[in-house]
Amino acid sequence: MVRIIFNADDFGYSEAVTLGIIKAHKDGVIVSTTMMSNMPAAAFAAKLSRDYPKLYIGQHSNIVIGKPVSDPALLPSLVDENGYFNTKARKKRGESLNKEEIKLEVRAQAERFKELMGHYPSHIEGHAISDPGLFYAIKTVATELGVHYTDIERDGKGGVIRGANNYGYELPDYPDAHYYMEGVSLDFWLNDLGHMLEKDLVEMHTHPGYIDQELLDWSSYNLYRAKEVQIACSKELKDWIIANGVQMIGFDDVKKV
Repeated sequence: MVRIIFNADDFGYSEAVTLGIIKAHKDGVIVSTTMMSNMPAAAFAAKLSRDYPKLYIGQHSNIVIGKPVSDPALLPSLVDENGYFNTKARKKRGESLNKEEIKLEVRAQAERFKELMGHYPSHIEGHAISDPGLFYAIKTVATELGVHYTDIERDGKGGVIRGANNYGYELPDYPDAHYYMEGVSLDFWLNDLGHMLEKDLVEMHTHPGYIDQELLDWSSYNLYRAKEVQIACSKELKDWIIANGVQMIGFDDVKKV
């Protein structure tokens, strides 16, 4: 029997994305999501979540989209002249990101999370960029707070090391195929393209959501989000879960007793 953390990334990205995640939870199989606490819709997401106490919510640390929680003047390697994150453009130009600035912002986002949710996140991860400074920041902040994290870091040989702190949590595997863009389909599940049924515990990052102008302005990954909502709520997926004895869980459920 496999346990799957079918996580909906980007809670609070925009109001429409947030509503799509709530739909995938209320009428579908999503039980875990992670919040972008720096985004304008984060307060909307936090307020809406109070009606859904069974929805697990962690932190989706974001140094890519929007403005930081911290004073932009303290993050010169992460933002443009208007105070918006421009980390992807900097990395394309071969510029490095300051890991201490990233740590400052990841911690600030944890504080904002606490303001919105009433407690610190019990799980911290990163959003949409591969950078050793982000891994360092997530690992450091999570360890300081005594909470769970999962992320990846490079091993120097072209491979990756799955990271998890030592606060008594199990370390999940990833599916063997990507559930993203053209990879989003019912076939992914019904034909087990990710070979998840062969595993014990799988961490799967997905992006259900509805579409609004904010999403279209900020993200190239938009139309597929609506498809992800549809699949998460589908009878076919629910039947597959029952037939295979799959447990859909959140990050809190992988804490060792």
